Amino acid sequence: MDWLERCVTDADRFLHTQWRRGPALLRPADPPTEVLGLADLDKLLDSGTLRVPYAGLFTMAGAVPEAAYCPPRVVAGRYLEGWLDAERVRALIRDEQATLQLRYVNHWYPPVRELAAGLARELDRLVEAFLFYSQPGRFGAVHRDDGDILVLQLSGAKHWKVYGGPTDGHWQPVREDDPGEVLLDTVVRPGEVLYVPNGYAHTAQATADGPSLHLTIVLREAGADHLRAELSSFLAEGLALPARPLGDDDLTATAAALLAHVHDRLDAADAPSLVHSARLHAYSSRPTA
Repeated sequence: MDWLERCVTDADRFLHTQWRRGPALLRPADPPTEVLGLADLDKLLDSGTLRVPYAGLFTMAGAVPEAAYCPPRVVAGRYLEGWLDAERVRALIRDEQATLQLRYVNHWYPPVRELAAGLARELDRLVEAFLFYSQPGRFGAVHRDDGDILVLQLSGAKHWKVYGGPTDGHWQPVREDDPGEVLLDTVVRPGEVLYVPNGYAHTAQATADGPSLHLTIVLREAGADHLRAELSSFLAEGLALPARPLGDDDLTATAAALLAHVHDRLDAADAPSLVHSARLHAYSSRPTA
């Protein structure tokens, strides 16, 4: 199955005319909305298997303390914490207008895992997925994410504002107090997909019509830290040195062997391969929120 085609309709056109050029509202002919719906979310909540850190709640005031929705359990004589209680979660959503976030859904929910894996193969990127169930309310904080995102609206509608991208390579995926002018101001409805390029600031709120359920698919991008980590791993490959050389001569010989190894590995290295490897391991320092 061509998952990218299902998300953007015309994959070739998207990659050649839209990718990294600006935000866009897409209306694919066959959006993959079947991967996770409201009924599936209810089943997950009622199953009793959701737990922190794969799930969490937050309001405009910040993250809801886990104790408010994760009462302790005793299993086989062991005292366990971090498991969601469905009724407490629903009460916080209803009474406190809390947003439920399911994190890294591709790790543990097979239909979303299949979608993410398909996109990863097609785009040669690390792909992660986050589910948001939110009530009508104020816009959240404007922030940037370290990756391109595809927002698949599953139920309800959400009002998005997307601002410009970073002005240099030193930006961070954090709250943005001065994002500049709005590039796209739109409402995303069921079956539609919002594309936000890497680093473009954005914010959203569920419309007054009712709750919103959407899946944020993050196409992670590599940064300098990922390149350094991959280079370090590449240079160390095949390296075998004595841990504690005996005497000055042995230590000097070991240093010479290390330099020769690094020199040979650098001769074998190339930038495209390093970027490819870094992109496959570009885990974020901050989960999408």
